[in-house]
Parts: sequence; structure tokens; C-alpha cells
Amino acid sequence: MKQLIPFIFIALACTSSSAFASGSYSISGGDQANQAYNLGKSAFYRKLACAGCPLAGQELNESNATEWLTQLSQANELSQKLSTTERDAVIVYLKTPL
Repeated sequence: MKQLIPFIFIALACTSSSAFASGSYSISGGDQANQAYNLGKSAFYRKLACAGCPLAGQELNESNATEWLTQLSQANELSQKLSTTERDAVIVYLKTPL
């Protein structure tokens, strides 16, 4: 048993710190893209396409997405409804192929 303890400490020291991390955000690229997409989708429907929102009743299609991407890059009603992080995430969501 005494010989096993140093091995365990060495194994733990060599293990990536991200394996022990907790929380909703990951440092891996794929997970960040998924998180941005999910945040963008949520913000889009909560703040832009809800019943009382600027895009209420409009269909999300390629043509509209292109127009909304242009509007989000400008200071207008759409971009003002979102934080910078939300705006960036909505851009990711709208750029994802339908």
C-alpha cells in the first residue's frame, strides 16, 4: 500500500486540471462553440423573437438571418436589446446553417 500512495500522487499531478474543473463552461473549443450557439439561441428567442420583441412573428430563414446579422453589426434596436456577449452569441447562432 505504501508503494501505491506515491504513484497516486504522481498520477494526480500529471492529470489535466481541466478534468477537475466544474461549472457550465469548458475550455475545449467544441464545447465553447456549443455554448455560444446555445446562448445565442436562447437570447434570440428571449430578447429578439418573443411575442413583444422586435422580430416577433418573423420566420427564421436564411434570408432573414442574413439581414439580422447585418443589423446586429450596427447600433440599432436589435443590437441594443442584447449585451455584447449575447450579441456575439446570437451571431454564432444565426450563422449556423439551418
